[in-house]
Amino acid sequence: MEQPPVQSAAITYSDAITAAELVAIAVGINKRATENNAPNPNPSKEAYQNICDDDDYALLVDRGFLSKFKILYNIQVKEMDNLTPIFSYFGFIAQHKMSKYVVIAIRGTQDKFETHKDEESAPVTFKEYTNITARVPKGFYKIFENARVITLPDGTNNEIHIPLSEFAANIDKHINVSTAQITVMGHSLGAAVATYFAATATANRTLANKLSLYLCTLASPMPGDANFVSTFNKNITGSARIFNVEDDVPNYPVHKENGENIYQHVAGGMAIDSTNDEHVNHNPKTGFACAHQLPVYKYLLEKIEGNEDANIISAGDDARCRVMPK
Repeated sequence: MEQPPVQSAAITYSDAITAAELVAIAVGINKRATENNAPNPNPSKEAYQNICDDDDYALLVDRGFLSKFKILYNIQVKEMDNLTPIFSYFGFIAQHKMSKYVVIAIRGTQDKFETHKDEESAPVTFKEYTNITARVPKGFYKIFENARVITLPDGTNNEIHIPLSEFAANIDKHINVSTAQITVMGHSLGAAVATYFAATATANRTLANKLSLYLCTLASPMPGDANFVSTFNKNITGSARIFNVEDDVPNYPVHKENGENIYQHVAGGMAIDSTNDEHVNHNPKTGFACAHQLPVYKYLLEKIEGNEDANIISAGDDARCRVMPK
């Protein structure tokens, strides 16, 4: 599928590597908790330290994360498990201790409920854009609407638990936006949610003029229709959308009207390509969706920056996407 023109982004490939490392922390925390049959929607600082110390994630995360950042909040999503409402851990908001910039990292799909939402492509109104009828895929938007921000269980901040959309719309009440640059980042489903967060934070132009906000997504699906995309592109110029040419997910979702897919990508496309990489598993069975995996994205970004360590592909305790060259 043809990608929109590349926009000059304020985010470099090096910045994208950092984004991948931060999102990988959220991925790892949720994955480890699920593997241990102890899902925790509100992980403690200790859980963050554990994933940074986990040797399986050594090539995927920044092991010095907690020495550099203070975790401000966790992000949860309300889901359904056998008709029972539950909350799932979905990411975090943290602030750099020295530079004071803020990062908002959101993971991708990791369970059946989220997979089901990925497949709900019917358009619904993006209510945060009040001056235009913008439409977005129902499933992605439902995850955004169901997400909330919550303080960590260690009681280091005044306790809050508010909708993520409300946090975004009133971000200046929770973060000192006059001094803090904000970068919102996500992978896959998390990329769509991150896009909606950035769109919401900049929908109010009075607030938007106070913000220094950037978006960096990896493997993002198409988040909205032409009205959504045009408004987003007008409001946010600091956007980088990293996509792997071999990855099929950025070609979805599809909802056709008059024979054409209504969904589009936001600007800021930055291409990477695993198509001919001998270290990535391209087998349609054993390597299914490997081109979409976060470790593959990080590996390709690292290659651009001169680090060709293919062991990155199998970091995170998943070796199926790494193959040994013949």
